[in-house]
Amino acid sequence: MKQALCLLFFLSACKPSSFFISPNEVHKEKVVLYLNNHLKENGEISISMEENSSMNAVYKPYIQFFPEGKSTEEKISLNEIAGYSLDSDFYVLKKVEMFRDDIYNLLFVKRLTAENSKIQLYELYESGRGNATGESKYSYFLSFPSYGPLKTLNTISHQVVPMFDQKMSMFVSDCPALANKIKAKEKGYFIPFGSFKTFQRREVLMKIIDEYNHCN
Repeated sequence: MKQALCLLFFLSACKPSSFFISPNEVHKEKVVLYLNNHLKENGEISISMEENSSMNAVYKPYIQFFPEGKSTEEKISLNEIAGYSLDSDFYVLKKVEMFRDDIYNLLFVKRLTAENSKIQLYELYESGRGNATGESKYSYFLSFPSYGPLKTLNTISHQVVPMFDQKMSMFVSDCPALANKIKAKEKGYFIPFGSFKTFQRREVLMKIIDEYNHCN
């Protein structure tokens, strides 16, 4: 009995050596870090930024990085970072408006589209640490060719909804066939205002972006 209690205590005291909770809450995960000077480096990354968007957060303008083959950990400014890759996913640093309040947070978002896509779509996953409800959620952001390197547009922004058919068709007006499908609210090309189907929004936008990339 005593041995069993000791084992339970030992297991409860153990902390994982590495974890990935969200793109902005990571501890000692092996990644490839991409810098703005076009260099990249293998190593272990630790990020504690998910709470940056909360009211009482202490903003940390850096991540911790342990370069492969080196003996000391480094603090790297967010100003130097383009993103990081973990397995087959790429997380890019972007300014995102999360609450339709004209306040932007610098966070890592998952790139869902190809690197050479004309329009980029990004996914922000929050585990719940940084919001008022403590619930996990997904948000989606667009980036257009005219945008600067950090700028994004929230897909629930007033620039996208309501009247998605009119507003989104304007973004792809140089592809008339696609723009007409969106204006006509064809199935798979329309997002109703007030829709709570988060992943449907992603599917519709991915379909539009894919067709836009192949437009002649």
